[in-house]
Amino acid sequence: MILCLGEKIKFLEGKSMKKELLTNTEYKILKLFSKGFNRKEIAEKLNISYSQCRKIINEILVKMNTTNITTCLIKAYNEGIIEGK
Repeated sequence: MILCLGEKIKFLEGKSMKKELLTNTEYKILKLFSKGFNRKEIAEKLNISYSQCRKIINEILVKMNTTNITTCLIKAYNEGIIEGK
């Protein structure tokens, strides 16, 4: 697919906009999920309660317009929010 410069910039801005919508903690949680950590491990690693971790995960899902973490991770990879290994 060929994009003119204006379309390419608009496309790239769309990718980075979602990353900017995530807080640092939300981004860290998404990255930890991508590395295979589970909710309990993430909560311990970030020194937050399990319930707080679940709340933040729900906020991530809403911001990413997804219903589960697997779909969220796929979308985050596809949109360049997080990078593969």
